[in-house]
Amino acid sequence: MKIAVLGDIHGNIRALEAVLKDSKTLGAQHTIFLGDLVFMGLDPQLCFDLLMQQKPLVCIKGNTDRNLEEISTFEIKSEHDEMMLKHIKYTDLRMLPKSKKQLASFLEIKRLELEEVSLLCCHGTPYSDKQGLFKTEPFFPSLSKKLSEEHVDVILSAHTHVPADFVRDGIRFINPGAVGYSFDGDVRASYALLTIEGSTIRCAHRRIEYDIDRYKMEVEHATEGFPLFKLLLSALENGKQLS
Repeated sequence: MKIAVLGDIHGNIRALEAVLKDSKTLGAQHTIFLGDLVFMGLDPQLCFDLLMQQKPLVCIKGNTDRNLEEISTFEIKSEHDEMMLKHIKYTDLRMLPKSKKQLASFLEIKRLELEEVSLLCCHGTPYSDKQGLFKTEPFFPSLSKKLSEEHVDVILSAHTHVPADFVRDGIRFINPGAVGYSFDGDVRASYALLTIEGSTIRCAHRRIEYDIDRYKMEVEHATEGFPLFKLLLSALENGKQLS
């Protein structure tokens, strides 16, 4: 069984198209999506439609997906908050009501068994969609204890925009990296191709070229009205999070 694991698409339709084309060429039979589908990109509805066409085994809701549900309760405490709300409304206006309703129904976590492998899918951690699981950072003891009690073989998570594959405390952690924009210094789209045979799981991280120059040009034009797109533009140019 081959599965394409995607996360952090962030409204980048060109990157998503390229990733799906590659995964199908390599024989992926299923798709798992780990959250952050539409926000901070130029084509939220197109990305939603294309992902839904794949009929994913799992659709996880990311922290930025929740933004669309929180417009009426969003508190503005700073100039940055004001710009953030403007970007949330940008995404909201570019999506159909039925699509937003379906997005809101995405799960926060999902457990599943594939062949003889037990998996837990989440966006950040199983307990927070705003915290990530990093290979380079130790887990807090409380987090390690909670994770050990999940009794799963593999945890699939996203949020960090950094691909990873590591084992800690007997659990394998796989992060596919980001389709939409990366934070590991490589500007190409990233996803993970899993091959599951019985109790064995193999992971190949794939880095995919797409017309990033055209997308950067479009994003640059959008920064005039929506200044936070400068963060996106920086990531597209450098593969890093603007500090």
